[in-house]
Amino acid sequence: MGQMTNSITIVEYNEGLAKGIAKMWNLSRDSWGGDKKVHTEESVKAKEASSENIILYLAMDGDEVVGYCSLSEYKDDTGSLYIPLLNVRPDYHGKKIGKVLVLKAVEKTVELGWPRLDLYTWPGNVKAVPLYKKCGFFWEDRDDSTHLMNFIPAVLNTPLLKPLFSKLNWYKNSIREIKVKPDGLKERGFTFYEYVWKNEHSFARVRFERTGRGISFIETADYLLELVLSDHEVIEEETRRFEIRFVNKSKRPISLKVKGNQHERAKFILNEELIVVESTVISGDVVFLKGEEPSLWKKHPYLSVNVLVNGEECELRLGVFPKQPAKITAKLDSLLSYIGKEECIELEMENNLRENAEYEICFSKNNHVQLKNDIYQISLKKAERKLVKVPLVVNKFGFYQPHLQCKAIKEDGSEIIFEDNHTGIAFKGFGEKFGGESKDYWHIYNGLYQVNIRKMDYLTTAGRTQTFTQPYAFFVPKLGKPFSTEFSKLKPENVEWHADNSGITITLTFQSKEYDGLFLSLYTTLFAEGLVKRWVTIENKGEKSYSQLFLNQSFYHEKKHCFFPLENEVVEFSEGKYLEFGDIPPNSITGNWYFSNDKEGPIGFSWSNEMKVNPNSWQFQLENELCSLDYGEKKEIEPCYLSIGAFRTWQEQEAFAKQQSQEKQTRTKSELAFLLTENSPITSNSEFVSFQLKSFRTNYLNGHLDLKLNDERIQETAILEAEEKREYEAQISIKNNAAVSILTSSFTDDSKEMEFKQLLLKPTGEVHSYTEDTDHLPSYILDNGVIKIKASPEFYPGIYSLALKEQEWLDSSFPNLIEKSWWNPWAGGLKTVPSKINTFSLLKESSSAEFKDVEDINGNRWRSLALHTKITENAHWKGLQYTQYFALLPGIPVLAYFVSVDNAGGNSLIGDTWRTDLFIKGDTLEDLSAFTKGAKKFHVGMEEQLLFLEDGSFISSQSRKENMYLVNCADCKIAEGYMNKDAFQVNYVQKAKKLTEPGFIFFDQRSLSKAILDQLRQIEFQI
Repeated sequence: MGQMTNSITIVEYNEGLAKGIAKMWNLSRDSWGGDKKVHTEESVKAKEASSENIILYLAMDGDEVVGYCSLSEYKDDTGSLYIPLLNVRPDYHGKKIGKVLVLKAVEKTVELGWPRLDLYTWPGNVKAVPLYKKCGFFWEDRDDSTHLMNFIPAVLNTPLLKPLFSKLNWYKNSIREIKVKPDGLKERGFTFYEYVWKNEHSFARVRFERTGRGISFIETADYLLELVLSDHEVIEEETRRFEIRFVNKSKRPISLKVKGNQHERAKFILNEELIVVESTVISGDVVFLKGEEPSLWKKHPYLSVNVLVNGEECELRLGVFPKQPAKITAKLDSLLSYIGKEECIELEMENNLRENAEYEICFSKNNHVQLKNDIYQISLKKAERKLVKVPLVVNKFGFYQPHLQCKAIKEDGSEIIFEDNHTGIAFKGFGEKFGGESKDYWHIYNGLYQVNIRKMDYLTTAGRTQTFTQPYAFFVPKLGKPFSTEFSKLKPENVEWHADNSGITITLTFQSKEYDGLFLSLYTTLFAEGLVKRWVTIENKGEKSYSQLFLNQSFYHEKKHCFFPLENEVVEFSEGKYLEFGDIPPNSITGNWYFSNDKEGPIGFSWSNEMKVNPNSWQFQLENELCSLDYGEKKEIEPCYLSIGAFRTWQEQEAFAKQQSQEKQTRTKSELAFLLTENSPITSNSEFVSFQLKSFRTNYLNGHLDLKLNDERIQETAILEAEEKREYEAQISIKNNAAVSILTSSFTDDSKEMEFKQLLLKPTGEVHSYTEDTDHLPSYILDNGVIKIKASPEFYPGIYSLALKEQEWLDSSFPNLIEKSWWNPWAGGLKTVPSKINTFSLLKESSSAEFKDVEDINGNRWRSLALHTKITENAHWKGLQYTQYFALLPGIPVLAYFVSVDNAGGNSLIGDTWRTDLFIKGDTLEDLSAFTKGAKKFHVGMEEQLLFLEDGSFISSQSRKENMYLVNCADCKIAEGYMNKDAFQVNYVQKAKKLTEPGFIFFDQRSLSKAILDQLRQIEFQI
């Protein structure tokens, strides 16, 4: 049944409402910072199916979803439900829909018997904070988050207080000053949150203590009841006095029974029963035992007493912060340690006593180190912190965890003896694998790398440094559906370390409370190369079989310059704009990996193809359907892998994820891409060219597209978000285009402007091929009307002439071999040869030439000059037959060159390379300048220099209008330019394979960017 609020109905979620929810989120963007992320029916269904929600309430106005309030179990602490997300559509603000949804969540929390309801917001949410406070929430005063807690469910479910609320309305009769700032009454180190209700019939005042999350004080018209401790911070093992104060304000005697509730760290005895006429104080002593330091995120150890007032029960509770007399923390700023070398540990010492004290710290003997001093004495004032330097010499790699025997001498001369066994330091070394445990973490180390598992919630980070905070992390797995957060709050049954020849593994085993008999083991293996393997096993040791069981694993990563396999393309996301996982349409992911060039180094992630992927907001979720799990059955989930530098490029990451032995040289697409339909700069149609503007993010296109052809505007188009397009397609006329054109497209939306430049090559005319005798040697000549190339295999297996409009660009000795500078013999020109063969050996082999038509993968026909070489003399390459192709299109100033192996002759190409060299000249050598990355200009022929000719490099001549652009092959390993006063040589080295990636020489008068020149690499040949 729905709940009516005027015209608004509150209903529970079902998949039939997913489309309406998507619309609500899309219309609510401005309430959440104005992002352009688009929600769809499918994305909403995926998100809700993988959620932890117990229930999801929706506010409906007819068929329109106008409000959203989810309710789940709180993952960061026990004893609470949680509102993960609350939203009201902006055009429905002011109609009190948010209040109705929050009250519905409070009502459900009471109904389910939970004592508390939590939520997070942001400090600037000034509209919502008063609403939350009016609905019973208190804003916790913390630096790390804006966290609110609501104790109304505990009030309404406490038997002692229930009768009061038959006369009081907890919402309408609340008396509270609402301020948009953190709440809390601070006394003796405690923080209290106070509710007051009053009407003409009744009165109540109830306080909750912040860290114990329980009632500490109740006042009504009939009595006052309070649990009191002198201090919130207590010293472990030290006896503390507590009091229960009761004041009878009625005129009748009141029966009072008080009994202590034993908590795992609070040890005391209390059992009192009495009749109170006026007032009483019941006192007792409590000792808080040693244990882990409490977290601000979780309920603290507490003192709890059960009280019956005239037979009506309530629990009083005070949380405390148990501490040792001094807090000791050890740190080492070192990436690697070295045996026999001195290191210095920094020891932070903080006095937790409420007075000045003298401390003595005694280090136990340990074979990892040789200490200069075993005993340190430190004077600390009340609450003072000092840094103590502990010099030592490293004797052994591993986790150094000394036993610290400590003594605190108080002002009156009395002593407190305590010890510390969780001060740990890692001495890392190459090839060294070990694990360890510190106060807050479990660790594994392998060489330079380490993995840290936080004890508080089992958040797992990895990295090279000792820093625990990293931009990526694994969350603890969840079972469901709905998915439970229980493992983030349970203590593991067992923690084990195991090392083998390849890596070191830490295993955490949990026993589920919600799925009786199920044990989940979480394995994390660290390899020395910087690879983290993460997987799970689930075993049923109970008597019950389970069906429809799912496992959810989540990962967090603050990515930068990311590569994702989407729609069977590799999409490159901007270095400048942050990519949230939720920006990626879930159905578009077509690979099992992604890669990111983070600031600290390359990060990659891969997962099993068996896993269902859900990129949800800032989390990347992986889901496995386990189906049934019978008694005695154990299932192992396929692993996922985090690379923290193991793979340097996205190609390596992809090859690993696909378990391929070779990297695939796939071209990438931009996240907002301007694409030619033919996927090539060569236009096969002489009349028009088709293009597509496409967004690979979830947002729809919304802006103005302006097209210019060679700087002349040819088209303007408005693309509206209401059209719900991620792709826009159109055509432009190229009927009167030149052979080489630049199509510039500018797309402007509300927040950015992006410009794309597309190279268009329009072949016209023919390529003429013929032979002639030149200086008594036969020459093979290819002429496309712009470029003319010449080769003579009897002279040398390469082209000796490359002329643009009759102006020569190659330096050659044709028709005779000569001695030149470092080279003897020297022929110059342009050639590609296998490695491990020099010029003398090459000239012993036979070469021939022919003209041959070749096609690229788009079906464009090129005319080529093919130079065939057969190796019969060289011992390493004997039997190899290969062909160099030098290819031209009619009328286009571009030369493509590549190599095909016709017969390997029994030789393996693995591990070998092809070497391309060309010698360049203008009218004179000094006429040339080389421009390298960043437009740095180097004059040729002046001195000996070695240049790195990265992508985008070009050669200019003082006497020529055109620049010579050198576009090396996609898999080029080395690109260098060597010059001296005699010659200018360009060298490329690429991987040897049967058909090499083509390189290009391109001529144009304009200044062309690397992005434009890279488009030539879309051209691939098939032989």
